Amino acid sequence: MKSTPLSYVFFALGLVCLVVAVLYYFGILQIAVSDPHAAHHVTHAILFGVLAAASFIAFNFARPKAA
Repeated sequence: MKSTPLSYVFFALGLVCLVVAVLYYFGILQIAVSDPHAAHHVTHAILFGVLAAASFIAFNFARPKAA
């Protein structure tokens, strides 16, 4: 099923996950971490980076292709 609105949802979700990954990496975001005083949360940044990549891959499959 090729859907333009669905592809844009995946793209937006990928951008949000990418921003959250960067915020976790630089220690700006401190939500749901075991040590809130740690400078960096690399594991959370990696997780959201992988989610961003998966969203961009889903965007690529969901967008309509030119014939």
